[in-house]
Amino acid sequence: MKKVLIAGGLCGTTMLVAADKIEARCAAAGVTVAVTIQNLWETSYVRPGYDLIIEMFPYFEDVQCPVISGKPFINHVGEKELLGSIAGLLCMEASA
Repeated sequence: MKKVLIAGGLCGTTMLVAADKIEARCAAAGVTVAVTIQNLWETSYVRPGYDLIIEMFPYFEDVQCPVISGKPFINHVGEKELLGSIAGLLCMEASA
């Protein structure tokens, strides 16, 4: 199982929709994904151990996993490509 954090601010509904899309895309590739949503305005502590972090605004600098921008989930420009990149990062072991 892959662990993903979607971290942002007050875009909670957007993060929930993004989580559903990520889970569905990876499930189609046979990979189970557990997505956690975090409002960074409420707490900035991030538990270690994620396979991927998706940040809705620039925040993370020194973490031990890939970090990508989730902005396409907000403005929908490049969202399909972003989902492809996410699937590539999370599902590459399943396709190998």
